[in-house]
Amino acid sequence: MRGIRMSFQAALSGALITNDLLRESIYSEKALNSPPVPEEVAESLVYIQAYGNICASYPYYYELSGLDSFCLICTRDGEGLLEFNDQSHILKQGKIAFIDCSRKHRVEIKKSPWTYRILFISGPPVRFFYDSLAEDNGNVHTFLPGSSIPDKIELLYGFLSDSPDRLLLIHSKYISDILYEILIERSRLRESNYITCNCIYRIKHDFDCKYTDNITLEYLEQKYHISRYHICREFIKRFHMSPIKYLNYRKIEAAKEALVNTDKKVVEIGRMVGFENPNNFIRNFKKYTGVTPLEYRKRFFEGCRPETDSLNC
Repeated sequence: MRGIRMSFQAALSGALITNDLLRESIYSEKALNSPPVPEEVAESLVYIQAYGNICASYPYYYELSGLDSFCLICTRDGEGLLEFNDQSHILKQGKIAFIDCSRKHRVEIKKSPWTYRILFISGPPVRFFYDSLAEDNGNVHTFLPGSSIPDKIELLYGFLSDSPDRLLLIHSKYISDILYEILIERSRLRESNYITCNCIYRIKHDFDCKYTDNITLEYLEQKYHISRYHICREFIKRFHMSPIKYLNYRKIEAAKEALVNTDKKVVEIGRMVGFENPNNFIRNFKKYTGVTPLEYRKRFFEGCRPETDSLNC
């Protein structure tokens, strides 16, 4: 078994791209532990090649490439930076990185002191988990509120501290649980995004059909159970304007139709489309069209309809 331990340590040392001083201080045998792994476990299950608790300070960094392993990095305090696949990711508390160590990547300290847990893992199932997450375009996962992943990592490290050379099936179970939970949380995030997207289109439908109602962000927040911040952000992302701006646009469009198709007074039309205050109606109408309601009506019937583009106001 010692040969297996030493072979991974040797492979890791050979894969590191860093200076000799950091090579000794970062990934020496004192910094990382390599539990023994029977062949039957390595051939079938997820298993630990090495694990450690790293406490880093400036100018800590390393680059790694060509190592037949995957690693999980979970920050406990401070911040690190992962550069991988031409992207940069901040590694801070509440996040976990899942890295294919056969591919070149760089890890460095960003906020000192940086303390983190690191697990080098392998086994046939790991590739499935990694590829499933890679399809979701992310090597760094942010824990959802109430996530069980941090607790599972602490439990695993507790077992490793107490019985590093035994309980291999328990070690494997907890690593698998952690990977499953990452996949499940990613699935929940996609579902949440779908629900949010669906609600945003329902909100737009409300604006299109019920623009005369007193619809406020507070009302939408309570109706759809989505924060007003997310409502505004997602609405702007899809329709390129804020919800309230779009609501006012719908009201003004309805007012323009009423001005040219009815003989109702401006005050009546304003109330009809949802503006109780006549001055507020006139101010918004001019903001969106460039003219007052009376000027709009006059120009229309004089055959000089104002050239406006309300959506770009």
